[in-house]
Parts: sequence; structure tokens; C-alpha cells
Amino acid sequence: MEACQRTGNASGMSKFMLKELVDLIYGTKRAICKFERENPDERVLAADGSKGIVTEGDQEIRRGANWVVSQRAVVLLTDKRIICGKWTIPLDTIASAQMIRFKSTFSRGQVLKIQTEDGKNYQFGMQYNPEWAQQQVLPLAYEDSRMKYSTFSVIVRIIAFASLILWLFELIANRL
Repeated sequence: MEACQRTGNASGMSKFMLKELVDLIYGTKRAICKFERENPDERVLAADGSKGIVTEGDQEIRRGANWVVSQRAVVLLTDKRIICGKWTIPLDTIASAQMIRFKSTFSRGQVLKIQTEDGKNYQFGMQYNPEWAQQQVLPLAYEDSRMKYSTFSVIVRIIAFASLILWLFELIANRL
């Protein structure tokens, strides 16, 4: 299928609506078309708006401060490499690849964990996309998991919730 003609995995009101919104914000379709124009000998097999981090060792996935400052870019899986922003990972340098799928309150997501032969570890967080399971060039181990929360993430959520409650209280108090 010609990437520049892609219409997405679903349309309209669908279970992929959040993915479509994220892809619109990141310009995923534009990134695919641009890549394929500049690299006519490569096919894009899967692509998503993504947050990416480099980790020390093979760390479990969890919410935390490192995701706040993560690289945000379109992650492209081609028949030769994975590209995300400033990172290029040739497929023949990948020692292991794992796709961890999870559900949250409002959506489904997945984190692609890559370990290269030279010991670098990457994690790419994205919305759920079945294209990653359908591709045949990157052997992925799949795991369904729950997202873990770091102490930082819990504190941020408590502050945000308390701020919302305070704001609502003040709004109601000012109307009386």
C-alpha cells in the first residue's frame, strides 16, 4: 500500500480515534511521505507519533520524569531500520525487540523496547497500532502489562488532582 495514500487504520468515531489525533498532531502521514520521497528504496511498515527515551540497561516501562523530557517525534519502522527524530537504529544491529501493550483509562498504548548489540536501550511510547504486529521484518516479543507509576508520577498526579479540587471549590465559592 502506498504510504502517502494511507487513510489510517480506522476512520470516524473509532477505537483508534486517539491514535488518529496523536498522528495528526505529530504529522505522521507527512513524515511517512517525506521519508519515502527521500528514500525510495525503503518501505515504511509502521509509523506513529511517539515519545522516545534511552534507558540505562533493560528497564521496565513506567511513567516518570524521563518521559516528561523525552524526545517527541514520529517513529518509523522501515524494512531496513527504525528512525525516531535524531536516532537511527539499523535492524541488523538490534539484539532484542519487545512490544509491551497496555490499557489505560481512556486508551490503549504500547511501548517498543529495543536493545542494540552495542548495549543501547531505547523505549518508544505510542498509541496502540496493529501495524506493528502485522509487519514481518522486526521479530517482536509481545507482552501485555500494566503501566507502573514512579514516585514522581504519583506526586504530579496528586498535585494536579488537588489543584483541580481547589479550583472547583473556589469557583463554587465565588458563585455563592
